[in-house]
Amino acid sequence: MLTRIGSLLGAGLLASACLTTRAATPIERPALEVPPVPPRVVEAAPAPDLGGLEPIADLPPERPATPTAKPRPGNRDTAANRDPQKTEKPPEPAPPAVEPAVAVSPQPAVPPPLIRTPATADAAAAERQIRDTINRAQGSLKKVNFQGLTKELQKAYNDVKDFIERAEAAIKASNFELAKGLASNAEKLASELPGR
Repeated sequence: MLTRIGSLLGAGLLASACLTTRAATPIERPALEVPPVPPRVVEAAPAPDLGGLEPIADLPPERPATPTAKPRPGNRDTAANRDPQKTEKPPEPAPPAVEPAVAVSPQPAVPPPLIRTPATADAAAAERQIRDTINRAQGSLKKVNFQGLTKELQKAYNDVKDFIERAEAAIKASNFELAKGLASNAEKLASELPGR
């Protein structure tokens, strides 16, 4: 009983503390003084160093394409209807004189070296091993129903085919290390595809 009275008394005190008879008056505060915006100083970028470059003459202007208009059967041009400004061709400007530029001989592009097995390795044995791996990958692909695959698995299926084609091309180029890596990738990916 005492707890009930105590809780009612506490609730009454809290309720009376929330109710007031007058509204709070706003406190007047001084206005903020905003400082003026500082002047914007933009420094000019330094000019690029063109010491090693030589100027090249401008390219000749492109000639506009002259369309050949075919007369329509219902639209007959007569000499009286023609506009003299439209039928005259504008004079073509003479090409500007081009100063000969200094010829710079381009360096020939060096193809990247092919990774090949050492000459002492048995090429026939390496090719046979790679072909066995390719055949296993192709056997796994034959067990897969392509139409029943999701888009992601269809992409994986096509990736296996791409790996096989690239491995075949690497064998023809006698790049057995690359062919071996491609064939093993094809076999691994093909084994992960669901069978029928």
